[in-house]
Amino acid sequence: MPDSRLPLLPVLCGLLLPGLLLTSCGPGTPEGPLPQAYDPPGAIVTTDKPITRPHRRTIGVRSAGVYASNEFAGGRLDDFFRASDSVFTAVIRPENAPINNSPWYAFQLWADRPQTIYVELTYVDGSHRYVPKLSPDGHHWSPIDAAAYRPDTSAGSARLRLDVGPDTLWVSAQELLTSDDVEAWTARLAERPWVARDVIGTSRQGRPLYRLTITEAPTATDFVLVIGRQHPPEVTGSLAVQTFLETLADDTDLARRFRRRFAVLAVPLVNPDGVDEGHWRHNTGGVDLNRDWLDFNQPETRQVRDAFLPLREDPDATVYFAVDFHSTQHDVFYTLDRSLEAFPDGLVDRWLETIAARLPAYTVRDEPFGLGSPVSKNWFYETFGATAVTYEVGDENDRDRIRSVARTAAVALMERLLEVPDAS
Repeated sequence: MPDSRLPLLPVLCGLLLPGLLLTSCGPGTPEGPLPQAYDPPGAIVTTDKPITRPHRRTIGVRSAGVYASNEFAGGRLDDFFRASDSVFTAVIRPENAPINNSPWYAFQLWADRPQTIYVELTYVDGSHRYVPKLSPDGHHWSPIDAAAYRPDTSAGSARLRLDVGPDTLWVSAQELLTSDDVEAWTARLAERPWVARDVIGTSRQGRPLYRLTITEAPTATDFVLVIGRQHPPEVTGSLAVQTFLETLADDTDLARRFRRRFAVLAVPLVNPDGVDEGHWRHNTGGVDLNRDWLDFNQPETRQVRDAFLPLREDPDATVYFAVDFHSTQHDVFYTLDRSLEAFPDGLVDRWLETIAARLPAYTVRDEPFGLGSPVSKNWFYETFGATAVTYEVGDENDRDRIRSVARTAAVALMERLLEVPDAS
């Protein structure tokens, strides 16, 4: 997530994915405080930094018969205690600091008897950002009711009113989309005959880094590169990359024509350790992976780089387009400064114009940048000379809109790329 200080979009609505549902919420969805997004000191120093591993445990406040747990993939809860009769404090700490203000939290609550409690979300080295999402099972999610949610921008905290009882209530910054969920999704997509899945390496903790290859051209020389989820809390970007890739892999006439010429190489989850450890931003080396695309000190970025580099050495291969999916406070496309000569010439403008024409109620925000930051977009351009984009999705976007925009973006890209003469 690059630097951005526009307000949150206050909408979250229906999304259905296998094993994951965010229910419709309507116009009353609560809005959180203005987040503080920035590159903290030392962000571009990507040698290993110490982190604090999560202490997986269940904390019982026996006097109230209330319990809280972080014992699941993606859990983040560092302390939980009773502040007064019905008020409990949840303490959330990052993996290390200083750190971008993306304060992920996820925990389970239950009680011996049905009761209404208040939970104060408090943060160390950060302030509240994400509107809470609730689930009875960790799979079906809905945003908290606006009347039960009170963020305090001055204190950087938030108070939640929650009904708890013997059944487990899940509370999370975003719906959970863990490495197991992404692995299962890649396996389903790879059931299509034109999609292959392989492992290009492993994370620091040994989790597989999956690559999807989408093509019907066994000797393809024209390529599109896709990556996602370098930053663990950026679930909306992960939802977008899934829809984007599903659209490129659809059984439609356009997608078939596209796949007969192009091959898509995609690594949809670059930071599986950070996701499952409940990190705010970093991998388990304590580093922002999207600032490691110059020095490549971290194994995840090195292995993704090495999976793409053979294309540079192949005289017949041409990369036309590369995209990295993220989340921030609002939708925005971070593009290359137009003074840079990217191939194909003018592609990004034609692509964004097509999206805008297909979605007249949607605002396409195009923010060009130069090459001063060691992020993936700039590496793609400097390595391949290709059009490269960071595709950012709003934290609190309507989930149906996320899918609609991502699908439209994929269709528009296929159409515009098929118009470009073969570089060979």
